[in-house]
Amino acid sequence: MANLFPTSRDFFFPQTHFFDHAFDSFFTKTNQPSVDIKENEHNYKMAIDLPGMNKEDINVTYNNNLLTIEAQSNQETENSDEATNYLRRERVSRSFKRQFIMNNIKFDGIECKYENGVLNINLPKNDQKNLEQNYKINIQ
Repeated sequence: MANLFPTSRDFFFPQTHFFDHAFDSFFTKTNQPSVDIKENEHNYKMAIDLPGMNKEDINVTYNNNLLTIEAQSNQETENSDEATNYLRRERVSRSFKRQFIMNNIKFDGIECKYENGVLNINLPKNDQKNLEQNYKINIQ
């Protein structure tokens, strides 16, 4: 019964509050893709794990210093066997949206490539402030 509701809280120490860590895993475990962001003096480099997605399912835009990465995938599987009258049909739908504030990005130098389930984005820095405009990023 102790594993019924996982928590990192210790019941034997009175200084811990009852609900301090009780919901940690409930609120922190999401289906959002993992994102790594590195910065150097010339650019930002991002790597987003998107296994099972197709390049056509992914949309990347940059608008008013806000980088938006969206993806939606719908898959359907159907197996049937007429001899046993067995029919199985499964549907899987996944979608997500992540946004990052990325100031002063040079639009014309953005590179985006999707390969082996990983979306790599290179965002070169710009010394000047960006004008308000919407920019759709092409994925290679």
